[in-house]
Amino acid sequence: MVSLDGADPLFVAIRVKELGGVVRKYFRHVDHMLVILPLESVGALAEVEGIDYIAPDRALAGVASQLETTTGASLTYSVGGLVTTSGLDGSGVTVAVLDSGIDPNHSDLRNNASGRSRVILSMDFTGTGSLDDPYGHGTHIGGIIAGDGSSSYTVGRDYTGMAPRANLLNFKVLDGRGHGYVSNVLSAIDLVIATRSYYNTKVINLSLAAPPVDSYVNDALCKAVALATKAGIVVVAAAGNFGQDQNGNKVYGGITSPGISPSAITVGATNTRGTDVRSDDVIAPFSSRGPTLSHTTDPLTGAVVFDNLAKPDLVAPGCRTVSLERYSDYLVTSYPVLHVDTGNNVNNHSRYMVLSGTSMSTGVVSGAVALMMQANPGLTPNMVKAILMYTAQVMNGPDLFEQGAGMLNVEGAVRLAKSLSPYGYALPAGLDLAPSGLPAPQSFIAGETFAWGQSLIWGIGMLRGDSIFTTQQRAFSQSLIWGIGRYDAWGEGVTYFDDLYTNSYVAFGKDNQWNYVTWSPGTPQPSGLIWSDSISGSGDVWQSQVISNDFFNVGPSSLIWGFNGYGGYDAGLIWGIYDSGLIWGNADGW
Repeated sequence: MVSLDGADPLFVAIRVKELGGVVRKYFRHVDHMLVILPLESVGALAEVEGIDYIAPDRALAGVASQLETTTGASLTYSVGGLVTTSGLDGSGVTVAVLDSGIDPNHSDLRNNASGRSRVILSMDFTGTGSLDDPYGHGTHIGGIIAGDGSSSYTVGRDYTGMAPRANLLNFKVLDGRGHGYVSNVLSAIDLVIATRSYYNTKVINLSLAAPPVDSYVNDALCKAVALATKAGIVVVAAAGNFGQDQNGNKVYGGITSPGISPSAITVGATNTRGTDVRSDDVIAPFSSRGPTLSHTTDPLTGAVVFDNLAKPDLVAPGCRTVSLERYSDYLVTSYPVLHVDTGNNVNNHSRYMVLSGTSMSTGVVSGAVALMMQANPGLTPNMVKAILMYTAQVMNGPDLFEQGAGMLNVEGAVRLAKSLSPYGYALPAGLDLAPSGLPAPQSFIAGETFAWGQSLIWGIGMLRGDSIFTTQQRAFSQSLIWGIGRYDAWGEGVTYFDDLYTNSYVAFGKDNQWNYVTWSPGTPQPSGLIWSDSISGSGDVWQSQVISNDFFNVGPSSLIWGFNGYGGYDAGLIWGIYDSGLIWGNADGW
């Protein structure tokens, strides 16, 4: 993968040929080339003026209702997705699902008015020539985002997705075993950007992961995510499923790419324990924790410099999630226990299965964003992230690097989105963003009332207060990288807290639980972790040797995210396979 930062692509192509190589693909909208080149020629190509970075085309993999009620999505529409006075169900909004494919003929993805599929475009980027989903992961994610639950009503159940009338783009980047390459995803993102206006694509869902080796500054996926965000598309990415080591100890620093991108909305997973109420929810033990340990090397000193970004951005339900099953897919064929028997098995396109992972949580948030964009199409990606953080419910116990801003609150996010100016994207900084005032900062979901967190994780700290939304912020610019201020925004740009209108710039957390978050330089540990001991109190931190090109060694016995040499057997693990047994956690605990 060759990053072109101003380099003439034609000149680069000529130089590649001179060096004995060949250009396989050129991604115009994300400024990258995929080339095949002799190893001894890489150094010579790197000398071409304007080439920013060269990296391997790394392998990646999929990371793999009660949802509506516990997130508050059902409060924006009635059961079954029928239009209520709010009229919010995702209609007119398109979500691009970059995954293993989608079954476009599943009954829950049909437009009931026209009888046509709401999967409005299917493209294959794997080279297999298949548009279907022989693996099953992508169909499951598509159902979480936009399934209407119609196949479950006849048997007295409700497996409705988050935005049951949204449209989907089926961009297949993973093969029949859930494997793919970074170049597949870049091709897909490139096309999403190019066609965004035609299909009204507002969201990209990335329930997949690549090794978090390079800094987000150089990582090809992260660069593509930043350009998609700059084009006005909200990118939602999985945090990863590396929250525990093989002994069940907490692990910090396990965020995967592209979740390491500051431009992405990075989602961790909660376990709802199968209830609608939120007060009993906990962080799923597999959910990756921050900070990000992707890194670069100081060209002067040779020292390794870690990104150390605060991630995830928020958390959402991701344990034992029931969604669509593509008939006879690899997952259910290999592990029949995943199938959810509704008794409605006559129609092969009306089936459901259950999966766990931050992949599922990512789909939940993508569906929530579709509702927000329907409520207020003028939101920029940074506004969307700010709203999700501001309205999130802070959990008692988990720290910043486990829960981010807190638990997804769809009801509050949609209500706040509707209160902001629909022309916010065009308002200069400092003008009134909420002309009718802000809604009450609390929500009532599943019989419980809770306060919004009213905070944003920005740069090296947290911002708190209602003035975040009463006044237009430079931070909400479509051209500014969240928390970094790399691009110019409405004039001067923002770095960390400069020119942000807030009530306070203090690090803040519920019951003082985040006072331990120290952003001091510190002395790097062998793993590169520089946070205070209280953050990695167990002493079990991410091992740097795990982050390599061999990070994903996915064998045929793996379930979506089983990793040889890392995700070993433990009674509390729910992300993978050990020998022939399916690990779903303790029988009485999930």
